[in-house]
Amino acid sequence: MKTEKSKKIVSLLLLLLAITFVQAQTLTMPEVSQDATITQRVGISDVTIKYNSPGALGRKIFGGIIPYNAIWRAGANENTTIHFTHNAMVEGEKIKAGTYGLYMIPGKQKFQIIFSKNSKNWGTVLPTEKETALKVSVAPKSNAFQERLGYNFTERSANNLVAVLDWADVRVPFKIEFDVVQIVIENAKVELEGQTGNSGIGYMQLASYCLQNNTNLDEAMTWAENSISIKKTFSNLRVKADLLSKKGQHVAAEKIMNEAFPIGNIWELNIYGYSLLNENKIKEAIKIFTFNIEKHSNDTLIWRFIDSLGEAYLKDGNKKMALKYYKEAKEKAPADQYVYFDSVIASIK
Repeated sequence: MKTEKSKKIVSLLLLLLAITFVQAQTLTMPEVSQDATITQRVGISDVTIKYNSPGALGRKIFGGIIPYNAIWRAGANENTTIHFTHNAMVEGEKIKAGTYGLYMIPGKQKFQIIFSKNSKNWGTVLPTEKETALKVSVAPKSNAFQERLGYNFTERSANNLVAVLDWADVRVPFKIEFDVVQIVIENAKVELEGQTGNSGIGYMQLASYCLQNNTNLDEAMTWAENSISIKKTFSNLRVKADLLSKKGQHVAAEKIMNEAFPIGNIWELNIYGYSLLNENKIKEAIKIFTFNIEKHSNDTLIWRFIDSLGEAYLKDGNKKMALKYYKEAKEKAPADQYVYFDSVIASIK
């Protein structure tokens, strides 16, 4: 006969089997407040908000089912979370890269937004001071009625955006910023360290990026020289020359560019010519365009670059030479370009 203890063990096992069977039969059904995720990139940094989206369903939301001056998980069902891939600023305050529980304390005049280090809470308990990574206050705005709670990103620019919570007739905005330039530079350094058999392009890209943003110029010169040491190209020589010019070393820069011209391809030289033209260095641009069409006279698209020379002479006020090169470009161009050249030539006459 079975003892009472063995009977209890058997009963427990049967109960566990029954529970497992019931769980195995569970079907996937839609949630009333469905999951939602939104991600936006700024530079090379991402902001991701994960939340559940309840409906208003004719109810009063703020000051109603969502009471004022009480903790709210800024969504439904579970913790709303926000993830930053890099260190950021929220409403002017620093916050480290990572995933945070996103909470709000609604009010008529202001909403407190709380970023909790505990992102796996159910979302109904106010984070402790130790758990709180950041707390900011923002003013809510009136908004066109939105039935379902949703997040969005607005006012996007090169280094910041505004995250907004919209629900019912209320919008809650909070500004997020990244130090994009330094993030890009630090990330590029790491990527360069991890590359094997570097072709030199990465060093050149990083040096060029620093030049464009007028930052880390001494390091940029080192990276440009690293690129040149691997393989000398028109592009990396031009970056070095531009860095030298930035430092006022114009003679040295000109020497480097004279070294670069013979190895430049037809497109690189044309782009360089236009950069000079845009800087109103017209004589220098004419020199580059002339060199380019002489060097690449057999290129099938040479008419495009003769057109560039015509444009430079026109900007210089030399209509005679401009007409000469526009007519020459038309002779070498395909028939579908004749209307363009006829129009330009007629406007000069």
